[in-house]
Amino acid sequence: MSWTDRSLLVTSGDALNDSSAGNDPKYRVCFVDQAGDVVGGAEKTLAALVPHLATRYELQAILFEEGGFAGELRAAGVAVTVVPLAAVQGGTREKIGLSTVLAVPSAVWRVAQTLRRLRPDVVYTHSMKAHVIGAVAARLARVPCVIHLHDRIEGVGLRLLRLAAKIGSRERISCSRAVAAAIGLPRTTAIYGPVELPSLAGMPSRAEARERLGLEQTRPLVAIVGRINRWKGHDRFLRIAARVVAQTPASFAIVGAPVFRDADFVPELEALVMELGLEPYVTFVPWVDDVPTLLRAIDVNVNCSTREPFGRSIVEAAAVETVSVCFDDAGVAETIDDGVNGRVVPAGDEAAASTAIVGLLDDRSGRRAMEVRARDRAAQFSAKLIAAQTAVVLDRAIAERTGVRRLSNV
Repeated sequence: MSWTDRSLLVTSGDALNDSSAGNDPKYRVCFVDQAGDVVGGAEKTLAALVPHLATRYELQAILFEEGGFAGELRAAGVAVTVVPLAAVQGGTREKIGLSTVLAVPSAVWRVAQTLRRLRPDVVYTHSMKAHVIGAVAARLARVPCVIHLHDRIEGVGLRLLRLAAKIGSRERISCSRAVAAAIGLPRTTAIYGPVELPSLAGMPSRAEARERLGLEQTRPLVAIVGRINRWKGHDRFLRIAARVVAQTPASFAIVGAPVFRDADFVPELEALVMELGLEPYVTFVPWVDDVPTLLRAIDVNVNCSTREPFGRSIVEAAAVETVSVCFDDAGVAETIDDGVNGRVVPAGDEAAASTAIVGLLDDRSGRRAMEVRARDRAAQFSAKLIAAQTAVVLDRAIAERTGVRRLSNV
């Protein structure tokens, strides 16, 4: 079995309790992340893991900027050190500017010096720039490194990531099998993104949730939830919506805001709504802090991304018994068994997506059965379970340095 294909046999969170139950030391884990303020999927994963990993490890973090996320980690008991690296924060993984490249050696040195001072037992990186800078810095500081891959990237960015990973990391975690295959490196373990499963006992009904959020009540609601970026396919969602309303009554919501990039995409979407004659059917909803209630208000959640690495919103929707439709071209499809707990359609096939949505809206009893199965499947992504799987990989990397292997109840 290859390292990329192997699966962890952790089926409960018991592995996290070993250090407190016996005489094992609490090893120090140092997270490295470029984001200190605005968060994405990588940071949401990190925040969900922290409370559970804290039972087993002493947690540290190096962030490249100060902000709300830094404060959230501190409030959770993480010892946060901010190493301001504004020079490397410009650009994106698709467009790496010369000034960013020239700033990397200095950034690596500063992070390496910080690691020497903090003396962690393992470095755990969580974003593209953190992978490149943190992994090489860990090598200089002679600390093992685990890279947690949350994105599918191509071109120069992929080559740079592979080089940094080979130089500096002992182990890699990917958020899906698709991401592991895309990165193409050995010693990569697929561990899905964690979610906190809310209790259904305290959840509002769909009608109550819509009333709280001021959403349309008279028609079924179909929504796309998350960052508004071009690769997320909101224009596809609107074209699919036009096909759906031609066949069955429905309302549609685009929930989120442009983060990191693509602020000019929103006016384009508003213009497309008018072009398609969807003004009576489509609502733009800003960020909603109460995500479970939002997802509870939706009848069908839709993911229209191009090669989505994982698809957190699908699992979060399933946790509150909301079914989803997605394309089959990446890690997002690994969260759904087609026709069992949601629908998966061929990549980019907008006609097939609209047919799947219409089928779910028109078959209420069938949709209800899928909703229950979706909730059952979501339990596999509980933060406690995912943290236990992550601990196995972290311990493996630590053991290569210390020579001490801690047993896990798996």
